[in-house]
Amino acid sequence: MKVKFREIQKKDIPEVWELLDQLKPIGFTPDIDDAWTEYNCIGLVGLDKGKIIAYGSLVIESKIRGYLSGQIEDVVVDSNYRGKGVGEKLVDEINKRAENIGCYRVSLFCKNELIPFYQKNGYEVNNIVMKKWFQEI
Repeated sequence: MKVKFREIQKKDIPEVWELLDQLKPIGFTPDIDDAWTEYNCIGLVGLDKGKIIAYGSLVIESKIRGYLSGQIEDVVVDSNYRGKGVGEKLVDEINKRAENIGCYRVSLFCKNELIPFYQKNGYEVNNIVMKKWFQEI
């Protein structure tokens, strides 16, 4: 399967939201214009014959000492395309973007069952993640 990757466009938002609902439904529909205006990531979509089948984003942080760090968020592949290498290609595309921008590292949070997938893509377990939730979405 030949998947083409490109940066997200505003018109892609409804399809991307459908994909993200496969990760976690949020129970409401945000405003597209507000979402696009406030969006501050590099988002990539994967397409198969014009259909969006994958999405992932890269958040760039400018550190106090002047270097850049990236964080991968919201990696999702349509359930009908999982197990076909699309996720690996998506993560590789995100990594390339981060490296080209000049990030010295890229981090991500994942569930325990996804550790082997990310290890296969060159990531290693490092430290412990802790979160404080202010609201549930």
